[in-house]
Amino acid sequence: MKYYMHIGGQQVGPYEENELPSHGLTASTMVWREGMPDWVAASQVPELSHLLPPSQQPPSYQPQPGYGPQPGYGPQQPYGAQPPMPETYMVWAILATLLCCLPFGIVSIVKASQVSSLYNQGRYQEAVAASEAAKKWAIWSAIVGVVLSIIGFFLGLYGSLAGL
Repeated sequence: MKYYMHIGGQQVGPYEENELPSHGLTASTMVWREGMPDWVAASQVPELSHLLPPSQQPPSYQPQPGYGPQPGYGPQQPYGAQPPMPETYMVWAILATLLCCLPFGIVSIVKASQVSSLYNQGRYQEAVAASEAAKKWAIWSAIVGVVLSIIGFFLGLYGSLAGL
């Protein structure tokens, strides 16, 4: 990725990321690359932190292999800070829809499909709530399906006995 810098009141560049230190990059150097809305200090660009001398790196900088900002997933938390993703109950939601009670099962599927997207956006509490709702609606769908099956069985039995 190529960056432009403001050095001595002038715009210079573009330079490849690894070339920036040899052209005078410091923590306070204003930098810009395509896709950035405005010029910012190099210390504010996470992908440039490793190029700054240790004395100029932000205090929270701790390099971790394989960890970096992921586009489209909201604010990033330090590696390992977020608990594991809650259960989606998607299999139970689908089975409840097909085998038990269609309306309640559909609600369960909708809630189950929201779990992973909420979790990936960093909205953990909302993901937990969606998971619990998916489970609740799948259970209600199963209960209604069993009750309706029992009622249907007894109505069929009554109908067959009444015809004798």
